[in-house]
Amino acid sequence: MSQIDRRTLLGAGGALLAGATLAACGGSSEPPTVPGGGGGGGGDLRWWDHFSALQKFHKSWAAEQSQALGVEIAYTYNDVSKSAEALQLANQSKQLPDVYSNVLGLPLAALVEEGWLHELSLTPEATATLPEGALTEGVTSLGGKVYGLPLFAAQQYSALTWFNTDIIGDAGLDPDAPPTSYDAFRAACAKIKSSAGGDHAPMVLALGGIARMGEQIDDMVMAGGFEGFQGLRFATGEYAYDDDAYVNAIEFWKQLNDDGFIVQGASNFTVANARSRWSAGVAGFFPDGPWCAGGVKAITPAFVPTMGVGPILTAESGATPVLYRGAPGAQFFVAGNSRDPEKASALLSSFLTTEYQKGLASGMDQPPLDLSVVETADVTDPYKKATQFFLDTVRRGPQAVVRNPEIAAAEALMKPISPKLGDIVQGYLGGNIPDLRAALKKLSDDNSANREQALAAAKAGGANVSLDDYAFTDWKAGEDYVYA
Repeated sequence: MSQIDRRTLLGAGGALLAGATLAACGGSSEPPTVPGGGGGGGGDLRWWDHFSALQKFHKSWAAEQSQALGVEIAYTYNDVSKSAEALQLANQSKQLPDVYSNVLGLPLAALVEEGWLHELSLTPEATATLPEGALTEGVTSLGGKVYGLPLFAAQQYSALTWFNTDIIGDAGLDPDAPPTSYDAFRAACAKIKSSAGGDHAPMVLALGGIARMGEQIDDMVMAGGFEGFQGLRFATGEYAYDDDAYVNAIEFWKQLNDDGFIVQGASNFTVANARSRWSAGVAGFFPDGPWCAGGVKAITPAFVPTMGVGPILTAESGATPVLYRGAPGAQFFVAGNSRDPEKASALLSSFLTTEYQKGLASGMDQPPLDLSVVETADVTDPYKKATQFFLDTVRRGPQAVVRNPEIAAAEALMKPISPKLGDIVQGYLGGNIPDLRAALKKLSDDNSANREQALAAAKAGGANVSLDDYAFTDWKAGEDYVYA
């Protein structure tokens, strides 16, 4: 997908830094054509999302809710690499689908300001099912109004160590004891390369999936000891992409690539491409999120029994990884130009029913808000194991916008930074970036300058914000953060 800046995406002046959205993905499809009419399109509700593992379930749910709500719901699945562009085109022609998934990666305040979103009117029964803290000012709500529906657990990460049990076993490795450190993983890849006789590559990466590469490195550096998220140190609020943990993680992938362990052509692979090749049996390992289980089931169901999973790798042998996530994010929106926002909200309310939640877990995409549901759901053992890794190692991290919701005003003014972390990863592995630490230092400096100008502009507009909002001096490593 071509790069889309905020000016193009939102159709208005100004710019902002794209935020983090953990987007499950897989499969492939062409972007949908935008039908005539806006919002509901001829009285029907249109629902778009990018969740590959859930597409069959969502299609059946749309049919069921069409009967329940008395309106025809047209469901469309879009590959994650094309979803943002499809939404951009729809927004430009005022034809956004009534309900769509959050793949834009933009602050809530900016989307509300530019008219992308309609306030949700969730039913009391649906709201009562949400766990405490699921709705957060600045993340899913603004001014006490709910604009985004949280659907998935915040406790997850994107770099599980998925593996082909047959290839691992043939190389003399134990599928019940997969590698958990950088050194052990390198050794395992070397065994596969020496034993496969050229039939199998040790691993595959989606190096063409720039956003996912950045997400995975962000997760790996936390497991490698970085005490922050997305380059931002929790305790000081400073950007530190040039920290040793970032350098080590990217150098680790560079060495794997230089040693010929990564499938050739990976620089052009989207996540969907990489997952399809891995599930076709071309490689032993594939780093991916929990949605890998459901994504593979959707495209190569015969491969599912061959899947195994290990936790995220650590930089040091024997280390226990600790990762951090913020409050549950908004996964679904109702379009600001929806012709029937009440029915659209009713559809989202149905996502919080027990029936839907069970189906959600069984889709083996991102795990549901209540991770305990997974234990009794119709899922594979590796998927259960993955969610247990999350429960054991992912903690709640602090967020400036949660402590001070006025920060949303500044975040809505941040500009897109280029090159992004994923661009740097791809460029360094491909040999186009000779000095990794210098590129990472520039990324830190660019983000710092971007934030400072946004804070200054927000303060000039009356917001009570400062750099101090990003520093959490009372943060303690390995613990869930509790706001004073």
